[in-house]
Amino acid sequence: MAGLAIVPLGQVESVQLIGGKARALSQLVEARFSVPPGFVITTEVCDVMTPALQQAIFDSFDLLNTQKAAVRSSAASEDGAKDAWAGQMDTFLNVKRAGLIAAVKNCWSSASSARAKAYAKQKGLAAGPVAVVVQAMVDGDFSGVAFSVHPVRQNRNQMVIEAVPGLAEPLVSGAVTPDTYVIDKRSGRLLEDHAMGGKNLLTNRQITVVAKAVGRLEQFFGFPVDVEWTFSDDELFILQSRPITTLG
Repeated sequence: MAGLAIVPLGQVESVQLIGGKARALSQLVEARFSVPPGFVITTEVCDVMTPALQQAIFDSFDLLNTQKAAVRSSAASEDGAKDAWAGQMDTFLNVKRAGLIAAVKNCWSSASSARAKAYAKQKGLAAGPVAVVVQAMVDGDFSGVAFSVHPVRQNRNQMVIEAVPGLAEPLVSGAVTPDTYVIDKRSGRLLEDHAMGGKNLLTNRQITVVAKAVGRLEQFFGFPVDVEWTFSDDELFILQSRPITTLG
C-alpha cells in the first residue's frame, strides 16, 4: 500500500487506481495543459485513514508549496463517457493543512451520500472505488465552465463559455447567473455575448484563450468536453475536463 497510497498528478492514469476525474487531469498534465499541481490519494488505501497515510498526505501537501488546497472526489466511474456524476460527490475548496484529513474523509463518504445513491439508482450503476484529488488552490479572478458543443442547441459548430467573478463554485451550484459567450468553432468568431452586469467579465483576448484551450481539449480527448477553468493573474488554468454526456 505504501507505494501506491499517494501518487502525483500526471504519473499514473489507471482509472481503477485514481478515478475518472484524476485520470483526466493526469492526462492533461502529461499533455502540458496548465493544471494546478497536485496528488491523488488512490483507491489502494480502501478508505482507511491510518497515521502513516495522514503523515504522507501532509508531506505531499507541503511539497505543493501552497497554503490552501482544493480537495475533490474521483470515483472510478466518475467523468465517464456515459455518466459524469457531475455534482454528485463532494468538493472542498480553500482547505488549509489542518483540514485536509477531514476533507479527504468527507470525499470518501460522499460516494454513499443520499444524492449519490439516488443518481446511482437512476443510472443503474455504482460509483466504484473513490480516490481523492488534492490540488494547490488557485484563487481565480474569473472562472467558469465551457462546453465544446452547445449543450442546449446541440450545435457541434458552436462552443459556449460561461464566466463569473471569482471562483466557479457559485456557477456550478446554480447560485449565480453567468456571462455567456457563444463562439463559432470554425472561425473563432464571437456570435453571441450576454453580459449579466452590462459589461463583459472577460476581454476578447481571454474569450479567445479559453475557446482555443477548449478546442484543444476536445481534439485531445476525441469527444465533446465540459471544462471547468479559471483565470488567475491573467493565466488560464484547467481545473476539470469531462465528457458531455447529454448530447443526442
